[in-house]
Amino acid sequence: MFRSLFRFVLLIGLFLTLFQGQAQKPREVVIEGKAEFATNYKIRVITFSDYINWDPIETTSEQIARDGSFKLSFQMPTIQLIRLEINSATTELFVVPGLHYQFKLDMDPALFTMFNPADENGFIQLIPSQLDTNDLNYKIGKFEVEYARLLEKYGRDIIWYKSWTHLDSLITELSENFPIRYEPTNYYLSYIYYTVGQLEAFLSSKEPLRIYQKYFDNDYILYNNPAYMNLFNYYFNDYLLVSPRISKETLNKTINENADYLTLFNEVGKDFSLVNERLRELVLIKNLAQMINNEELNQNNITQFLNHIATNTRFPEHQPIAINSLNKAVQFNAGASIPEFSFKYADGSLFHPEELKGQWVYYHFFSTQCVSCIREMTLIQELQKRFEGKVTFVGVAVDPDFSKFLQFRKKYPQFDWNMVHFNDSYAFLRQMEITSLPEYLMMAPDGTLYNRYPRSPEKGLTTHLLRLLTTEKEEGHPLDPHYQRKK
Repeated sequence: MFRSLFRFVLLIGLFLTLFQGQAQKPREVVIEGKAEFATNYKIRVITFSDYINWDPIETTSEQIARDGSFKLSFQMPTIQLIRLEINSATTELFVVPGLHYQFKLDMDPALFTMFNPADENGFIQLIPSQLDTNDLNYKIGKFEVEYARLLEKYGRDIIWYKSWTHLDSLITELSENFPIRYEPTNYYLSYIYYTVGQLEAFLSSKEPLRIYQKYFDNDYILYNNPAYMNLFNYYFNDYLLVSPRISKETLNKTINENADYLTLFNEVGKDFSLVNERLRELVLIKNLAQMINNEELNQNNITQFLNHIATNTRFPEHQPIAINSLNKAVQFNAGASIPEFSFKYADGSLFHPEELKGQWVYYHFFSTQCVSCIREMTLIQELQKRFEGKVTFVGVAVDPDFSKFLQFRKKYPQFDWNMVHFNDSYAFLRQMEITSLPEYLMMAPDGTLYNRYPRSPEKGLTTHLLRLLTTEKEEGHPLDPHYQRKK
């Protein structure tokens, strides 16, 4: 009898393994339609590394035809939130593996020409060729509209006065049209459930057990559901540092003194929110990455812990998240490398940043329509003369239309330092998180990143450069093998 039961359990386990393997197998997603406002521009599909780090990844792209038509095809293993991007104009949608989507894309032409239309609430409009009330985007969109209406009605009292009465009223009204229940295998219902949970978590900041038991004390981690992960990110933000059930002594011994990941893993598991080992490891990934650059904790040991998780985790979803979290945490640190780009001069020749090694390089990102950017250039003009031979200034125009850059060069010949066009290097802008103008970054003489957020020409750049060059004179040149950069 027991042998038969054992065989039955093995068969069930095998069936579930095969079923899960089939469910996770990537399937084709097709998105096609018309975007007549953006003919001849490139349309890109942006996916996200995970919903802890939200690193944008260009999955596929296609040039929009002269008649405005386009067709995008890519593989997806699970339901995902993706972004469609044309220049810097965007829209987001959920895609289900195996489905074929048809849309008309539209946008105000004036907003489309802006560097970041979202600043003016400008987004690409998605108009489905045929209305399908069962479509996930339709259902979530309908929910979001009603949720936004109720937030406008009750949100002030909920947020400012932490009113449970008003939250109850919001939930009561919302549930008249939308089911609010825990059903982890249903993407749509989970989206609703965990979206509402974010408000409840906000009001329950002094009752963490309540939130844990209702939303996390189960066998499911919904890695691909942004509503779940938003609640996860809120509840477990800096959790190891703020939880009264995890002592600083424990963190100090395991991270600083003993570099003992296993003991850290076991000790934090005594916290009621971290009993589940899968959830605990995910929280450790998130929190260890947040601890990078915390001067009170040993950075090398934290890095080793994250690498250990990436190498040894029993949970396949955690390996890329651990790697992404570590990379994200250090991407703007001094000494980091920056993504490749292909800027070009007005004559069409490529800009080669390696030719500037041995100099401090200050990049100034601008648009020819940006008045404050041009005003700063008059200051850069003086700085260029003052720091000639020591600091090189590079202006980078981010106008989608190259001809605008050419017209700008003719109009302002006095701006005679390195002026280049970004040449559709959108991946570089995304990865360096350049989303507003003017924007800046500074490179060290060895070609690595010195400062992602240096002072602006109008706010202390002159003083900063004087101090920097004085320090360099005292400590030696960064290309000298005996030079040690100050931390």
